[in-house]
Amino acid sequence: MKPQVAHDFLLASCLKLFPSQYNTPEARAMVIAIGLQESDFKHRQQLIGNHRNWWQSLSGPAVSYWQFERIGIRGVLEHRITGPLIRVVLDKLGYPADVETIYKALIHNDILAVCFARLLLFTVPDPLPTRTQPAKAWEQYLWAWRPGKPKPDRWNERFAAAWEIVGG
Repeated sequence: MKPQVAHDFLLASCLKLFPSQYNTPEARAMVIAIGLQESDFKHRQQLIGNHRNWWQSLSGPAVSYWQFERIGIRGVLEHRITGPLIRVVLDKLGYPADVETIYKALIHNDILAVCFARLLLFTVPDPLPTRTQPAKAWEQYLWAWRPGKPKPDRWNERFAAAWEIVGG
C-alpha cells in the first residue's frame, strides 16, 4: 500500500470515528511515520529473518502495517481514555473487545489497525511533535511502540516523508 493511500483513505476513515481533537496534522504525521517505520506499508505480518517477502520469512508476533502485538492491543483496550473510544469503534465494525479476536483481525482490517495506532499515540503523555521535532517524535515512537530492534537511522527520513504526505 502506498503511504498516501493510508493517509487519504485509512486514516481519514478512522478519524471520522473519533472526536475532532484526534484529527491533527501532528497525529496524522505520527501515524504515517510509524507505519513507514514499522512496515513501509508493505507487510501486514512481522517478518523474521533477512528476507523481505512473507513467504520467505518466519512470522513474528506483530500484525498490521503498524505491527501491533497483543500487549499493545491490551494497552489501548484498558487505557482509561482510549478504552471507551476503541469500544465504540469495535462496536461499529462488529468486533468484540477481546484481545485475541482483535489480534487476528488487525492483520487484514486496516481501518481497525489505524484506529488502534491513533489511539496508542493518544496514550503518550506529551503533546505530539511538530514537523520540526523529529527527535521528539522518535522518543514518543519508542515510548508508545517499544520496538524490539529500533532503527533510528531510518526515522528522520520517514518522519519527513509523513509530513510531506500530511501536507504540513
